[in-house]
Amino acid sequence: MTQLSQPPAFSYPNQRIVRPPLSKNERKRAFLAGAISNTVLSAGLGIVSSAAFVIAFGVIWQLVLFFVKASTTAESSFESRGPVESFLDWLGYDPADAWILWVVIVVVLIAGAFVTWAGIWVGKAIFAESGAARPWGVTWSATGILLGLGLIMSTVVSPLAGPLFSIMFGAAAASGMPTDDGTASMGVILAVSIIGAILSLAFYAVAGSLVWWWMAHAMRRSA
Repeated sequence: MTQLSQPPAFSYPNQRIVRPPLSKNERKRAFLAGAISNTVLSAGLGIVSSAAFVIAFGVIWQLVLFFVKASTTAESSFESRGPVESFLDWLGYDPADAWILWVVIVVVLIAGAFVTWAGIWVGKAIFAESGAARPWGVTWSATGILLGLGLIMSTVVSPLAGPLFSIMFGAAAASGMPTDDGTASMGVILAVSIIGAILSLAFYAVAGSLVWWWMAHAMRRSA
């Protein structure tokens, strides 16, 4: 009785996808796009968040004033004035012109939204000029990662940043040989603020460059 022969085992071909590294132009464009995009995007988000905070604070203030006025019997002794009106009165302007400042705040909010979108679109346009693959994919993935990292950093650093900067400004003011009007101290504080802004812009540019290069490398074309 002959032994039955088994069929040969089926072997799958080794289909390993080889993807070449980014070209020199693609790397250069990724670094440049990330630096510009994240810096402009962060500036736009800062404008939007500041204007939105003012609007939200004004709305909450008006709600508090409404409930306090509703629970107050002597309405004539209670002055329901919003934050913008109080600020204008403190500056010596007519509180009746508060609507102008509110219009300016809304315009600033819209302008910040346009700056935010410009940061995203400009980054995509710069990177797309290199002919690399998936420019929009790289743009949205890098932007999402940077926003997530920014949220984490702000959550972790914010509780420490306030006391740290208070100590720094206090030390700078104390070492600035203040005059009677405090001109020297204000100059030192202004210089520290400018240096901090420059370092922040540099941090945003470096972080954007690295994340954009990472995403461009992950989504590069196959050979």
